[in-house]
Amino acid sequence: MSSTGTSGSAVGSWLTLFLPILIGCILAAIGLFGLVYSQTTAPDKNPASQQILVYGD
Repeated sequence: MSSTGTSGSAVGSWLTLFLPILIGCILAAIGLFGLVYSQTTAPDKNPASQQILVYGD
């Protein structure tokens, strides 16, 4: 990185510093949303409606 003072190199260095952080935050937010969504959705069928023990079969 040269210290010529051009704005292009400053933007480039800023982008290379914060772009991986931004991508990591986006991926973490998507993963967290998927985890919370999968844990809070209702099941397809009510597990309490089926018998646990069947006597006499």
